[in-house]
Amino acid sequence: MGDAIAIEGDYQHRALTSGPPVQKYWHRSKLELLEWFFVPDAGLDALDVGCGSGVIADGLGKMGLNVTAIDANPQAIAYAQATFARQNVRFLPGYLDELELPDASFDVATCLEVIEHVYPPQIDKLLSDFRRLLRPGGRLLLTTPNYRGLWPLIEWAADRFASTAKMDADQHVTHIHRRMLRKFVEAAGFEVEKIRCYCTFAPFAAPMGVGLAQLIDRGERRIDLPFGNLLAVVARVPKAEQ
Repeated sequence: MGDAIAIEGDYQHRALTSGPPVQKYWHRSKLELLEWFFVPDAGLDALDVGCGSGVIADGLGKMGLNVTAIDANPQAIAYAQATFARQNVRFLPGYLDELELPDASFDVATCLEVIEHVYPPQIDKLLSDFRRLLRPGGRLLLTTPNYRGLWPLIEWAADRFASTAKMDADQHVTHIHRRMLRKFVEAAGFEVEKIRCYCTFAPFAAPMGVGLAQLIDRGERRIDLPFGNLLAVVARVPKAEQ
């Protein structure tokens, strides 16, 4: 794997609930993708890869999906199991290609801010595994930083002035942009349903008030700013295939 930095097991949940205002809103924006960009139906079988402390898996569980959540960090899995225990969500430690999950066993899958942590051949393998595990018509939500937007400036500043672990090279080993993301997804046999940027200015307004950040966020959802900080793609397995 490309990531050389150990992440604490509670990181995503702690960032969402008790981090600084910008960080809290940043993680809230990822969770809210399930409300406006990728809204799966209750009762579907969902796979969340790179689940971290379990925030997205819990969100899917609250929506009534049957969730299998995976992460290679055993501390994250232990935290998620203790914090987000519910009947329709299970957390499994390990890498996706190490687990013996049946082919075509999921309707939807999510993988948020994971692929930038691994190298291109590993991205290809990961997407191939998603393609195998999703049923015909199954949908995948994938997000990653946009390296042809404002994100490189934010990453540069954070690596030099913030107290968080260094991201460039140490964590983020593949720098992805919109066309590159589309190429990865289509090469794995998916059809791109929609692709766009999000999470641009709204998080940075949060210190001045959550209401202001939400107002900006609503505007950003209506306009696909090409220089947005994060990219999101929804891809679909062709329905004709069995």
